[in-house]
Amino acid sequence: MIKSLQSWDWMETTMKNDVKAIASELLSYDAVTIITHIRPDGDTLGSAYALYHALKKHNKTVQVVCETEISPRYRFISENKANIANECYGKIVCVDIAAIDMAGAKYIDYAKKADIVIDHHDTNIGYGKLNLIRPEAAACGEIMFDLIKELCDIDKCIANCLYTAISTDTGCFVYANTTANTHAVAAELLKCDIDIEKLNKWLFRTKSKAAFEIQKHALESLEYYFDNKIVTMLIPLDIIKRLNATEDDIEGLASIPGQIEGVIATATFRQTEKDTYKLSVRTNGDIHAGAVCKLFGGGGHKMAAGCTLTGEYKKL
Repeated sequence: MIKSLQSWDWMETTMKNDVKAIASELLSYDAVTIITHIRPDGDTLGSAYALYHALKKHNKTVQVVCETEISPRYRFISENKANIANECYGKIVCVDIAAIDMAGAKYIDYAKKADIVIDHHDTNIGYGKLNLIRPEAAACGEIMFDLIKELCDIDKCIANCLYTAISTDTGCFVYANTTANTHAVAAELLKCDIDIEKLNKWLFRTKSKAAFEIQKHALESLEYYFDNKIVTMLIPLDIIKRLNATEDDIEGLASIPGQIEGVIATATFRQTEKDTYKLSVRTNGDIHAGAVCKLFGGGGHKMAAGCTLTGEYKKL
């Protein structure tokens, strides 16, 4: 719920939206729970664990929690934990959670009372007592880099987390959200002696057999509309089950149809159960993906967004 602008206390607190103020607040806490969003990606996990390690340097009691299972691709960040659905304690920090429900059913009530919200989505209403929200940032990890510099020196462990966060949310620095500052931050992280070759191979150039098979089936489903400017792609549930595909195997598929010359928008329908589909919209910027998905209860960025649809899938 959007807080009333008539409350001066809320205005004063929310407007305290800078890294020095947030860093000072964090250092005043004894115990912290950092919440990541459901179906966690590299940005939410990398940002959360970077902050986790930074606060540990100050001997804080701190934990990261997530309601849904972590992909094997990102478990090196989460200390090889597949599931970290613990009970919350202390102050609550939400990281890369654009909307409260993205915290998941287990943590939504905690997110509603978040002490600090750190995010880069322009749809975030600032639901925390303190908010550090920068829509111009390519990734939450980019914001976290500035924040952690106020807390401690960035070591190799923290740099690995932040590089994962930033590189994955920019498609290894090729998406349109990538800026000069994004590259400048990445350059600073490289100075921390991270193994860039190993990280990039694991994050972007390693796929399972199931991932290749599901991509083959998805590409066979392509449909073209409006003089080949709009493309749809279907990932049916029976194929997912037959291949025993994981979230990791499916991640990134939605960006593939947009590589076709002349395409301005794509819609990928991933079936999650009977008559239920997770829709991922990708555009070249001429169409606002977030605005489209908002019509169906979802949201996201200008060029990438998602929502959930119910009904029977039929080709036109």
